[in-house]
Amino acid sequence: MLETLTIDGLPPYKSITITSSAEEAVRTASLVLVPTGGVVSVAPGRAVTIKAGGDLILTGYVRDVQPSHSATDRTLNVTVCSRTIDATECSVDHPTGEILEKDLAGIAKEFDGLGIGVESDGSLPIEPRHKLRTGESLFATIERRARGRGILIYDTPQGKLKLATKPEGMHSGGLIWGVNIEQASSSITERGRYSSVKVRGQASEGVEKQQLRAEARANDSGISRRRPLIIPHEGETTVDRLKKRADWQVKRGVGYAATASITTTGWRDGGGRLWTRNWLVQVRDAWIGIDGMMVIKSVTLNQDAEGQGTTATLSLADPRALGGENPRGKTSDSYAAPGAITPEYEDQ
Repeated sequence: MLETLTIDGLPPYKSITITSSAEEAVRTASLVLVPTGGVVSVAPGRAVTIKAGGDLILTGYVRDVQPSHSATDRTLNVTVCSRTIDATECSVDHPTGEILEKDLAGIAKEFDGLGIGVESDGSLPIEPRHKLRTGESLFATIERRARGRGILIYDTPQGKLKLATKPEGMHSGGLIWGVNIEQASSSITERGRYSSVKVRGQASEGVEKQQLRAEARANDSGISRRRPLIIPHEGETTVDRLKKRADWQVKRGVGYAATASITTTGWRDGGGRLWTRNWLVQVRDAWIGIDGMMVIKSVTLNQDAEGQGTTATLSLADPRALGGENPRGKTSDSYAAPGAITPEYEDQ
């Protein structure tokens, strides 16, 4: 069943693909349009909104325009990017380049001279000082600090930046083989997992051991041989921040050890909600060895208006990949993730 799309700012379309990810700041739409008139009717920079029914999917601008033709046929391919494209490509122009005693959302709002907009999902730690590097974009300056805080940065349908520390919600109905799964694949890997992760850093003030040689360690009990990783902490160091960074690194490694790609008919879950990145969904598919909760890393929505149908392809992972909790599902042995990650820390 085709979705009823409203695309303001563009001619009629033949097909459309929309991709959004919890790990990318910009969602995109690729469209094959119906050429109209004797000229190219679309130009880069045009404002565009895309809705499915009453649900807003994308707010942004035309990015690329690619017309072509043969002796008998014309085509017009267009790419649309979220408003957040300017947050990733344009330099921040700020009078001082320095923000004191604000959380990361507050820092982003101070540096948002283009009026893109910034949202967050709750309480973020206060940063004593954040200094802008010459030429940095808004995304680049907050992303380098977000890595040490377990914060994801992606865009909203309104074209704003979203700072998230956990999955946003849970889809209804689930993804079930024999019900709404058209095709599926999965992967298990040891890549990115380490027996111990040490995070080291220094504080800008103080001369004691905990300021000069601070360290926190988190262990992954699912790795049977010694595989150490040592990483420097990004930004001002405190013991709590070192622990958070170590915990985040281990959880992300475990989360990405079990991933899947599932294609389902239609763009909506059992309750009529559009499939959304950073939402949880129950997956039951014995043929790929998964029976448990997963988080949607990215969503690709496809629709061919000329009759080829409407599908959604979901890239999924263990919820810990995006800051969620242990799914504790009934997966096969190959997918049996270790218990809740409660890292052992040693502070120096």
